[in-house]
Amino acid sequence: MKKRILSFASLFGLLALLMIFTQKVNADVDYDLDKVDATARVQRDGSLKMHYLIYYDFDSDARGVFYRQNLNKNQKLSNIQVKVNNKEITASKSEENNTYQLTRKSNSYRFKVFHRIMEGDYVKVEYSFRIKNAVTNYKDTAELNFKIIGDGWDEDLNSARATVIFPGKVPSLKAWAHGPLNGYTKVSPNSGKIVMTADNVPGDVGIEVHSIFSPEVTAANKNFVNENKKKKIEKQEAQLAIEANNRRRIKAVIYWVMLAISLFSGIAIIIYAIRVKKFGFHPKKFSEVGHNYEIPDVSPVAAQVLDEDEKPNAKAFTAYLMQLVGKHKIEIEKIKAGVLKHDAYKITLIDESILENDLLRFLFEKVGNGTSFDTHQLRKYKSRKLGKRFDKWSKHEYKLVEKRFFDKEAMEYQSKFKGISIMLIGLSSFLGILVIFLSSGMQMSSVFNVLKWCTILLNVLAFVIAIIAYKRISVYTEDGAIEADKVQGFKKMLKDIGNFKLKDVGDIILWEDILPYAVAFGLSKKVIKQMQIEFPEDEVDRIFVYAPLYVNGSFNNSFESSFESSFSSGISAGSSVSGGSGGFSGGSSGSFGGGSGGGAF
Repeated sequence: MKKRILSFASLFGLLALLMIFTQKVNADVDYDLDKVDATARVQRDGSLKMHYLIYYDFDSDARGVFYRQNLNKNQKLSNIQVKVNNKEITASKSEENNTYQLTRKSNSYRFKVFHRIMEGDYVKVEYSFRIKNAVTNYKDTAELNFKIIGDGWDEDLNSARATVIFPGKVPSLKAWAHGPLNGYTKVSPNSGKIVMTADNVPGDVGIEVHSIFSPEVTAANKNFVNENKKKKIEKQEAQLAIEANNRRRIKAVIYWVMLAISLFSGIAIIIYAIRVKKFGFHPKKFSEVGHNYEIPDVSPVAAQVLDEDEKPNAKAFTAYLMQLVGKHKIEIEKIKAGVLKHDAYKITLIDESILENDLLRFLFEKVGNGTSFDTHQLRKYKSRKLGKRFDKWSKHEYKLVEKRFFDKEAMEYQSKFKGISIMLIGLSSFLGILVIFLSSGMQMSSVFNVLKWCTILLNVLAFVIAIIAYKRISVYTEDGAIEADKVQGFKKMLKDIGNFKLKDVGDIILWEDILPYAVAFGLSKKVIKQMQIEFPEDEVDRIFVYAPLYVNGSFNNSFESSFESSFSSGISAGSSVSGGSGGFSGGSSGSFGGGSGGGAF
C-alpha cells in the first residue's frame, strides 16, 4: 500500500526531472556565463568605443577564457585594453598567467586570456577597444547595425545588457533590437541612449541593435553612401516587428491554452477525488492494533502481501527458503567461495518434491549443479530468465492472497482511480511547470502571471486530496481485513520485541516458526539480537535449527543478508521503472558582428 501511495509522489519527481533544461557544457571546463554587459559609445567619426564586461562563474578549474569579435572588411580594432578582476593585463605570446594573446584571421579578432582559475571562482573580464567605420552615413539618415552581443558563445547567457550611448541628445533617434522575444528595448532620445536587456539569452542568438539617427550626430564620418535609406530601414524593421509581435501573440495564445488545460485538469481531479466514497473493508491502522502473539494462519509470504498490499519481494522469498529449512526440505550451510574465499552460503536439496516450483528448479538446475547452489554463484549469475521466473513466482503468490482476501471489484475501482488521478495530476503538473518555464521573461498579463503560480498550489492540493481519496478505497474483503489486523498485530509484537520476555511467547522451537515472518517483515535483526540475550547460547546452538545461519557470526554476514543481496543482484538483469521602446524583434536586420562570442578553456 505504501509503495502505491508513493507512486503519486514519484510522479512529481519525474516531472521535475523532465523540466530541467540542461545547458551545453564544454568537455573540459564547467562554468556559467552569469552576465554580459556591453557598452558602445558612438563617436563623431562613426567609430564605436566598446567596453565589454563578462562575468564567469566556474564550477571547475580552467586556464583562462577567450572572446571573439567579428567585423566587416572595412572595419578594424584599435586602442585595445584587457582587464581581469579590475587588473589590466598585457599582451604576450608567452601564455603566462595574466597575459593575453590577440590573433586576427581575416575579419575575426580572437582574444585568448590566460588566467589561472580554480573551481568556485567568480571572474570578471573586461575588453575595451575601438571599432572603425561602425556607423554608415546616408543622405537622409545615419545607421548603426551591429550585433552588439554576439551569437557565438559556448554557453547561454544568464543575463545580458547592451547600451548604446550617443554624444548628447538625439531627437530623431529610433532603434530596434533583435534577439530573444523576452528582451526589452528602451530608447531615450533626450538622453541619447539605447538600453537593451534580456535574461536567459541562448548562446547562438545574441542581441543585435539597429538604429537610425540624424547624420549630424556623426558628421565627421567618412563612411558615406550617397543614397536615401531611412524609409527602407523603417519599412524593413516594421515588417520584422509585425512578425515578432505575431509570434508573441501565437505564443501567448498557446500558453493560455496550456494554462487553461492545467487548471481544468487540477480542478477535475479535486472534484473526482472528493466524490470518491469509502469502499471495501479497512484494516486497523498500525498504531491501533494490539500485540498478537499467535502465529498467523497464513505463510510469511502471504503475511507480507497482506501487510503491504504489494507483490512479495526478495525478503519474502528468503523467508520462504527458511521455512523449507524448518521443514527439512533443504539444508543451508556456511562455506568459503571464490578466489578470495569469502563467506557464502550453500543451499542443498533434500526433498525433490519442491522442484515442482519453477523458480526453485531453475536455481538448483541452472544456477547450481542440480543438487545445490550457493550465494556466490547466485551473485555472479545474470540472466533475464531468472528475473522472469522470480516475477512469475511473485505474481503467483500475490494471486493466491488476492483470491482469498482481496475484493476484485475494489481492486478494479482503486486501479481506475489511481490511473485517472495520475493522468490528470500529471497532465496538470506538466503543463503548469512548462508554462512557468516557457513564459519566463515574456510580457504577459498580471492575471496570467497570478494564475500560472496558482496551478502549482492547485496541483499540490489535488495531490493531497487524491491521496486522502485513495486511502478511502480498501481492496480487502471482510476476512482479509480481519487477517490483515492479525498480521499487523503479529508484526507489531515483533517490532516491539525487547519490551517483553521471549519465553512468554514460546520456547525456542516455537521461535523457529516465528523467525521466517520476522525475515519477511524485515525485523529479523531485532529478533535474533533479543534471542541471543534471552536464550542460553548452548541451547540455541543445540536446538535452534537456524542457529548456524545467524548466531555464529554477525547479522550482516548472516544467510538472510547474504542471500537477499545475491538474489537481488542475480534477478536485477530481468526484473521489472516601431523604433521606440518595446520588445525585441526576431530574425536579423543584417548587422555586422555576427559570430562574435566566447567561452573558456
